[in-house]
Amino acid sequence: MERIEVKSSSIRTIGYDAKEQVLEVQFTSMATYRYSGVPKEIADAFLNAESKGTFFGVKIRACFPYERLHAEGCGSRLNCTVVNCPCWCHKQRKDVTDAKPPNENLEKELRKSIKAVKAKKRTAI
Repeated sequence: MERIEVKSSSIRTIGYDAKEQVLEVQFTSMATYRYSGVPKEIADAFLNAESKGTFFGVKIRACFPYERLHAEGCGSRLNCTVVNCPCWCHKQRKDVTDAKPPNENLEKELRKSIKAVKAKKRTAI
């Protein structure tokens, strides 16, 4: 699919396959998404929109099913052959489901601090 570079602060290129009704959007972050079921009229309007980012947010993002694509040649993290691959899979943070806050007692300390400030205000009055 041929992609066209566009003038936008958030979108780098746009590609469209009319036969398959598939729209590909590459963002300035280098992330690429493929949207399916996009009618030609929507794709044309997107390409001609004065603000591509606004049009995308209103008419495409939440309206069509999508998938995030890997960079060409990327075999995902372990088998990737692309040097400095911009693919999202390489930039994923470690699973944060088991992450703990830097200070587990933060809530207790905040409550103590708030009580101390309130007590100080009462004695100052």
